[in-house]
Amino acid sequence: MTRRDPSAAPAAVPTELASTYRPADRYAFLQSGATRLRYAWWDAPAAPRGTVLLLPGRVEFIEKYATEVVGELLGRGFAVVGFDWRGQGLSDRPLADHDKGHIDRFETYLSDLRLFLDTVVAPEAPRPILALCHSMGGHLFLRSLALHGSAPFAAAVTTAPMTRLSQEALLRNVLRLTPPLRMIEQRYLYGTGPFNSIGQPFQGNVLTRDERRFRFTARWFAADPRLSLGGPTIGWCRQAIRSIAAGLAPGVLERIDLPLLVVSAGKDTLVDPASHSPVVARLRHGELVTIADSRHEVMMETDAVRAAFWSAFDRLVRMALG
Repeated sequence: MTRRDPSAAPAAVPTELASTYRPADRYAFLQSGATRLRYAWWDAPAAPRGTVLLLPGRVEFIEKYATEVVGELLGRGFAVVGFDWRGQGLSDRPLADHDKGHIDRFETYLSDLRLFLDTVVAPEAPRPILALCHSMGGHLFLRSLALHGSAPFAAAVTTAPMTRLSQEALLRNVLRLTPPLRMIEQRYLYGTGPFNSIGQPFQGNVLTRDERRFRFTARWFAADPRLSLGGPTIGWCRQAIRSIAAGLAPGVLERIDLPLLVVSAGKDTLVDPASHSPVVARLRHGELVTIADSRHEVMMETDAVRAAFWSAFDRLVRMALG
């Protein structure tokens, strides 16, 4: 069941981001078993051109995209729906340590997404419906399409989808030497821990070359500490590796028949951009656009990179929707 709840809205808005932030017309929770999943809904400003569903990456949350991206989609005539994955944003966390990024298995994410699509998006969203996904969100969206088909979507864009991690071989070796015991699986991955803004310098970051947008996350975490999330657990990493392998298994990608644009970041050092071309080659209606100067977070990059992204997005919309 879905219910509105004032606590599903952010507690405060960072002063520095208020000018471009777009509060949702509706915030609510969807109950998935014992877990509450948060979503937000923006009505189109006039007769809707359709709906865009935002599926963010690991660590991310609705407000990060509501700071700029939602307004840009509303300006294009779309209604927008944002979703917080289980364990992120204001959706319920699976562990007592609020900052641990943990999941029992990625199939839980997929079940949550299916419930959200069937319960909220498909019954309520103005057609046509597009998906805009990033990183982990793109990976999960691809797996969902292969498992359940394209409905209710007309097309999709995914930026830097998590189709292979750049340090995957090293991570596999570490996990091979780490026993999958529950108490160990729930520990932070070696070298990570709770979010600490002091430990997040702009210089040398792997996410974006734009410092203002790089600060979005820390500013929102400071404004509403409930949004905060730190490093992944060992268990999350183990399940991510398994899910990537499942998504790339023979015959899986070939089942996807949705028009799908993959935007690859040429300077990505989190997700391996070399993995995107083979993935797109296996899709029935896939297209690859590489933005050479972009780091991992394409939609949080410099104005020039974002202009290239929006040009590709707009072209897909014209081709898919007419």
